[in-house]
Parts: sequence; structure tokens; C-alpha cells
Amino acid sequence: MLIWSSFDEHIEASAGGGGGSAIDAVMVDPGAVVQQYNRQQDQQASARRAEEERKKLQQQQAEELQQKQAAEQERLKQLEKERLAAQEQQKQAEEAAKLAQQQQQQAEEAAKAAADAKKKAEAEAAKAAADAKKKAEAEAVKAAADAKKKAEAEAAKAAADAKKKAEPKRRKQRRRRRRKRRPKRRKQRRRRRRKRMPRRRKRRRRRRRKRMPRRRSSGGR
Repeated sequence: MLIWSSFDEHIEASAGGGGGSAIDAVMVDPGAVVQQYNRQQDQQASARRAEEERKKLQQQQAEELQQKQAAEQERLKQLEKERLAAQEQQKQAEEAAKLAQQQQQQAEEAAKAAADAKKKAEAEAAKAAADAKKKAEAEAVKAAADAKKKAEAEAAKAAADAKKKAEPKRRKQRRRRRRKRRPKRRKQRRRRRRKRMPRRRKRRRRRRRKRMPRRRSSGGR
């Protein structure tokens, strides 16, 4: 800011007698000029710092998004591997069941061809085959259920972790939305007040008009 000062200086003539002239001078304060220059430099530096911080924040957000996407892809790959593993286990269980069934059929054919003396062996073979089949089926069902339960638990855990990571970001977005809404609400309140002002003035005028005749009548009495 520049500081201006004016003063009057009277100069008397040396040759002739009398009279004078007033001179207005303008002075500039060099300290104020330096302060103004320093203030401008500070404002420019702060603007540059704000721009650098904004760019840094954008870069950080982009890196976080890339990391989240990479983690999500890795999680999907892991789920696909687990699904394929469970499918392979189920396939092996089915093959084991088929093998047990074949063994049972062979045992039955051998029992039919054998004599009455071999009935005991046939019964034992059939029982062993049935037990093997039940055991294989039970193991297959248990393995499939365990794999499914494990996949569901890992998927739920990954979803919960992703939700926890995304929660701070959602809070920031909510705060930003609230901050953006505040100026709009203030403008709406001002508009409502401006609309109400003319109504209030009209009411005051009506009240004054109603009071005027009473005052006149009281003055006439």
C-alpha cells in the first residue's frame, strides 16, 4: 500500500515585496512499497505451494486406486484358483465313487459265480465295497463343503477389508458434500429474508394507516 502525504510550502519572493505561492507535493513511503512487494511474493509462494499440494494429493489418490485395483485382481485370481481346486477335488471324489461301484459290481459277479461256500466272502466283499463307497462319498462331500466354506470365509474377509479401507474415503466425501451444501443453504436463507422484507414493510404501513384516524379524532376533541 502506498502512503501519500501532502504539505503546503510558502515561498516568499526576495525581490519584490509580498505574495506567495502554495506548492502541493506527494511523497511515497518506500517501506510501504517494500511491504507490498513482499506481500505479493508471499501470496504467489503460497499459491504455488497449494498447487503443489493439490497435485501431490491427486497423485497419491491415483496410486491408492491402482493398488486397490491390483489387490482386487489378485483376490479374484485366488478365488478362481480355489474354485478350480474344489472342482478338481469333486472330480476325484466322483472317480473314486465310480471305482468303488465297479469294485462292487465285480464282487457281485464273483459272488454269483461262486458257490454257497463263497457267500460269506461275497457278503464281506459287498460290505467292504459299500463301506468304501460311503466313505468316499462322505469324504467328497466333506471336502467340497470345506472348500466352499473356506472360499466364502475368505471372500467375506476380503469384502470386509475392502469396506474398511474404503470407509475413510467415504467419510471425506461426505464432509466435502456437507461443506458444499452450506453456502447454498446460506444463500437460500438470505433470499427468503429478502422476500419477507417487503411483506413486513407493507404490514407496518397498514398499521400506521389504521392508527392515523384515531390520532386525528383525538386531536379534534
